[in-house]
Amino acid sequence: MLGRSLTILTIAAALAIAVALKLRGDGHHLADGILWGVAGGFLAALSAVGGAIWAVARNLAMNQALAIVVVGMLVRMAFLAALTVAAVKLGGVDPVGFVLGFAGIYIVGQALEVRLLTRLKARRTS
Repeated sequence: MLGRSLTILTIAAALAIAVALKLRGDGHHLADGILWGVAGGFLAALSAVGGAIWAVARNLAMNQALAIVVVGMLVRMAFLAALTVAAVKLGGVDPVGFVLGFAGIYIVGQALEVRLLTRLKARRTS
């Protein structure tokens, strides 16, 4: 469960980095933003998957698992805001590229989180 989730997340990040490096080689202005976004998205997705895996491992009730998800989302949104300001203002990267890189990885992490929580619910009903 943990290994498969981390493998999927790593593959998604590697693909996004490959696209960003290809764009960077072509001199496209989105490349640096995508690279910054992938780094932030990977950390946020690891947090999402980690919270879900922790809830599954602890065999928590569904409402407790959802509470962990909500608190984790609040923390990740604060992280996203701080990282966006740092990347765009301090790093001078393209904001659209940053959002593309971040969202590309973060959405994969959210999908894995939902999958893991669905497993928890299925385990509780059987």
